[in-house]
Amino acid sequence: MKVFIIGAGFTKALFPQAPLNRDLLTSLSKGATDSASYKLIQQYHTDDIEIALTKLDASSDSLEQPDSELHELRRQVEADLTKYFESYQISNDLVSNLTWLSRFVDHAVSAEDVAVSLNYDCVFEGALDCRDKWSPNGGYGILRHGLISDKDSIRSPVAVLKIHGSTSFRIAPYFNKPSSSAVNFAVNEGFFPKSGKNMHLEYGLGKGESYLIAPSYVKVPTVEIAYLMLDALKAVAKAETLIIIGCGLRRADMFLTLLVTDFLRQPRWQERRIIVLDPQAKVITSRIKEYLGVDVSSCMVPIQGCLQDSVEALIETIQNQFLNAGGEA
Repeated sequence: MKVFIIGAGFTKALFPQAPLNRDLLTSLSKGATDSASYKLIQQYHTDDIEIALTKLDASSDSLEQPDSELHELRRQVEADLTKYFESYQISNDLVSNLTWLSRFVDHAVSAEDVAVSLNYDCVFEGALDCRDKWSPNGGYGILRHGLISDKDSIRSPVAVLKIHGSTSFRIAPYFNKPSSSAVNFAVNEGFFPKSGKNMHLEYGLGKGESYLIAPSYVKVPTVEIAYLMLDALKAVAKAETLIIIGCGLRRADMFLTLLVTDFLRQPRWQERRIIVLDPQAKVITSRIKEYLGVDVSSCMVPIQGCLQDSVEALIETIQNQFLNAGGEA
């Protein structure tokens, strides 16, 4: 079993214009001086969305007064994020026409694998959906859409745990307890080209709103997102291989540090492998080794490059790890 950590580099491999985190606020506010994102830049004199939102989150007005101006500003920034990332959509033709992408989905990802996705867009799970490796039936871990059953679609071979929320996620009040809310997801062809074809299933009986956790050093998840995070920890404890794609493992993201720590804090950890595929792969693996403070060089496999140029190296590395673990090619 493998666990993937999927970062912004995955989407950028398909859509070169997609921004990385450091460019996100600038992209959101581009050409829109009346947008919430532009106002956020003016309010906090920075184009770093994490710094700006952290300053906003640290304000008592934004956290304690739901009707305050700052609270509304944050809500509008989240709406900007949702609208922006909804534009990145996968299709069957795109998967078929990009040889590297079809090779990745067909040969790097296997049934029973788990992916921890940090991305708001649905490009990763949409690509898997096109090749029958993902479905709404169990594809988002513990999240279950009430109108999707075993009769409607196959049980998802791969689970994608989106710990920062998603453009496909919705939050809505409970029918019999309107003071509390729950998170689930919508299904349509824009998100899932195969499973969602000719389908438009929302969540929340008309009261559902898009749900994602905007980038900030202050992240307060709902209980459903917390469950996804706990399931991610369970998955890395069982996995033989951890594959990090297009993610810099920034020190500010403590949960990713926990995942890496838990992955190697297991019996026979010396047989496990962390594969990092990224233009800065060697820097990232060095950072992991420095953090752990022990010699884990034999566990680290850096693949220096972009995903679209390095898929064959990734597939070969996965196959070698499988054979070393006693499997059959």
